[in-house]
Amino acid sequence: MSTTIKVKVNQRWFTVEVGDLDEFPIRAVVDGEVVEVEMRDLPSPSSPEAQAADMPPRPQPSGRPAPKAAPPDTPARAFKTPMPGVIVSVAVEVGDQVVTGDPICILEAMKMQQTLRADWSGVVRSVYVSSGDQVVDGQTIADLE
Repeated sequence: MSTTIKVKVNQRWFTVEVGDLDEFPIRAVVDGEVVEVEMRDLPSPSSPEAQAADMPPRPQPSGRPAPKAAPPDTPARAFKTPMPGVIVSVAVEVGDQVVTGDPICILEAMKMQQTLRADWSGVVRSVYVSSGDQVVDGQTIADLE
């Protein structure tokens, strides 16, 4: 069983699919590239080992956060097409939580396909297009809060 998570390293987001945690080494796919990783438990922050190694406290795992609804007074921001074309596929559904860099859809324009990615994080409130739809420059694809 694998789990897909988003990881932020130095202001850049990565999609990481982590394989079976009982295997050694663990196989993971980071933005499409297979890597092998090793994990170990860190000593508790108050243990002599951690203090001797001057290690920062380990954050408690909480799993992937559940999508959160925005407060009712938060206005949705429109995610729009940068050019006219045809929607090849839509990668999000209403209620999905996206982070900056997540794919929203694939747009075909001038015989080239371009993945349109989220410019900000949020929750998808509306999706206005589907595969095969013709769109114009600046047309709203989805609303994110």
